[in-house]
Order: sequence, then C-alpha cells, then structure tokens
Amino acid sequence: MKFESELPLSGCSLDELLSDSLFKSPAVSIRLIDSVGEAATLLPHNLESFTDSLVVTNDSRPLGVLGGIELLDGVLKNPTSDFFDKTTVGQIMNQKITIVTKQTKLSDLLKQWRETRRAFAIIPNQYSGYSAISARKMLEISNANMTTMTLSEIPKKRIVTFNNNHTIRDIIISMFENKTRKLVLQNTSSFISDRIVIEKIVRELNHLHNVKDFLSMKATDFKLENAKIISESLSIHEASKIMYEMLSPYLIVNDQVISPWDIVMSLESEKYKHQKN
Repeated sequence: MKFESELPLSGCSLDELLSDSLFKSPAVSIRLIDSVGEAATLLPHNLESFTDSLVVTNDSRPLGVLGGIELLDGVLKNPTSDFFDKTTVGQIMNQKITIVTKQTKLSDLLKQWRETRRAFAIIPNQYSGYSAISARKMLEISNANMTTMTLSEIPKKRIVTFNNNHTIRDIIISMFENKTRKLVLQNTSSFISDRIVIEKIVRELNHLHNVKDFLSMKATDFKLENAKIISESLSIHEASKIMYEMLSPYLIVNDQVISPWDIVMSLESEKYKHQKN
C-alpha cells in the first residue's frame, strides 16, 4: 500500500484517527436525582468497557461523571445499604467531565486525561446525545497504526499487590493510595478491581442490605480475574490488540503491569505515525 503522508498521531484529530467508530459507543447516562444504588447496578456492565463510566445528567445536559472511584470512595465512608438507598448520584459525582469534538487533537485529549487522571470523555453525536470515549476505545488507534515501540519502552509502573489476609477495606484504601483500579494477588497473575468489588456488592450482597461489616470481608471472598503474562519484547501494537479482546484488559510484563491507560499514553510518541491514504 502506498501512503501519501505519515503524520505524528498526536497532531491528528479524533475524526482522523477514529473516523469509522468515533460515535459508535453511546454514553450511558444516569440522572442527577437517581440513587447511588441505581448507578451501582449499571456500573459492573460498563466499567472497563467502551463506555466505562456513567454520565450524570439533568434534563439531558451532562453535569458530571460517576465511576468506580466515586462509588468505592462512598462505600469507604458509609459501608451500609443507606449509602445506596438514600444517597443521590448528584451527591457523589465528579463534576469534572471532559467534552470533546471530532476536531479535538489527540494530544489535547490526552493532556486533559492526565490532568483529571481519568481516561473518559464524551462527544456530541448526531442523535442529540453523546457518545463515550474510553481508554478501551482508544486502543483502536494503536490497533490501526503500526509502531516500532515495544512494551519495554513504556514507563515502568510497579505491581501493587495484596494478600489473602487483606480485608476489602485494605484493598480499596490501597487502590486510592496507589492511584490504581487493580491490585495483583501476591505471587500470582490474579487481580481484583473496582469492577469486581462493585459487582459483588450489587449481584451477591444486594447493595449491602443485611450485610453487617462489608469492609472486613477478606480478599478470599471475592472472585478474582487473571492478567495475561507477556514478553517485554512484544510490540505495543500487538499488545494493544491482545488487550482489546480481553474482558478486563491487564498485562503483566516482568515486574510491571500494563493497562490500557499506558498504551493510550504511548500514542504521543513520535514513533507512532498516522498512515493517511
């Protein structure tokens, strides 16, 4: 195939990079006045997906975002069914929501994500609503554009671990302290995540109704998932394709972990070129 030009990805617009799929993931919304319990019920299906977080609206106007971070922070402060039944979405939502257009440059979006520490944005679509852009969605860019970069070139991020004696309180606090949504079980490739914790609360514990001391539950009470162990010599392009197909995208490379966030942030490298016909 012959290409007219190869441009750095960072200077390209979202429309140039995701022209075929930019609007294909409708944002999942929840009203400002809805209960946290209603939001929690929606989250397990959406966390780590193409939508990832919930958009909080009032009369269809986006006012904020709600994801695993906000919900687990609330559970730490009030680990009872009252939190889910009597607290409204508007009371715990994050008011910092990134709204982009199809002309937004990749570099500008990644800058906003680094500032908010949240890989989530919405974009107005043709149906007078919004579509979601998540880290998983952005893997489509690395899937479609070749690079010579390997996983060894991604900045090192140590593995944050837990053991079976840790309580869920210990685990959630560690997530916040280490700014991560996943912790790896010591000496294994198994991990626990915000989605796993919330799924347990919603689907097995009935939003903590009749649960006396949720935060004292042990890690062994939760069903873990497995990261994929791969070589650091693998190209970022190939690693991205592997993660794109995983239910919970998470890789272990030697003594570090790699998430979609790491892949997406690597897109700013000059080693990535957009091949434009």
